[in-house]
Amino acid sequence: MFLSFHQTSPQLIAIGIVVSAVAQVVNAATGPKPAESKPFAEKEVPFSDDAPKDAALFTFRNNLLKAVQAKDLESLLDALDPTILNGYDGQEGIEEFKTKWKLNENPDASSVWKELGEVLRLGGKINKGDNESYFIAPYVYYGLPEAYDETEYGLVVGEGVNVRAKPDETSDAIQKVGRIIVRLYSEEKSKETKIGDESFPWRKVGLPNGSVGYIWGKYVRSPIDYRAGFSNQSGQWKMNYFLAGD
Repeated sequence: MFLSFHQTSPQLIAIGIVVSAVAQVVNAATGPKPAESKPFAEKEVPFSDDAPKDAALFTFRNNLLKAVQAKDLESLLDALDPTILNGYDGQEGIEEFKTKWKLNENPDASSVWKELGEVLRLGGKINKGDNESYFIAPYVYYGLPEAYDETEYGLVVGEGVNVRAKPDETSDAIQKVGRIIVRLYSEEKSKETKIGDESFPWRKVGLPNGSVGYIWGKYVRSPIDYRAGFSNQSGQWKMNYFLAGD
């Protein structure tokens, strides 16, 4: 025989109060569980730069980096191949480059200085062709082993980098890491923070031990972030493409 609501409600209420009280005690004692991701094998990927192996390339890159730091538009454009590739939809040429990076409007405010500056400071790899040499920067583009999906993993590009519990420089550091592979998570809107005179978004990462935290964007990079390709044709280095994506 079923019991009526009026017969059981006092007992149920009493049991609910007890269960709720116990749950509150347990939660107070343990606190919220830290975010976790699927663990994976830890692997270090050291910084690599072939540019010093080619004197002409080394000089070209240093001059280009100086031009970028000075926001010297004339020198930047002079370093471009006339048919520079700016995207995957047939966007070619210097005029297209200027349009994409808004260099015809307010050159000093263009994001190209920041993006290209980061690429140029992070090394790269030389490849030899039949009639010309190629250089691709940064080293991150080649650094990820084939076993790792380039759309899912990235590299820490610094030593002693803080992984923080929240996307904030004052948040607790859950771990310090070197140049290791991390899992990268996509977020609809990443918080951007200015530290010193540089501003970068925080990137949510999964560490090899399964912990999840945030690294300031200057110190972590995906292989499919912006990269630049250069070639030496007839003894003169030029930038052939500057693009991102897969």
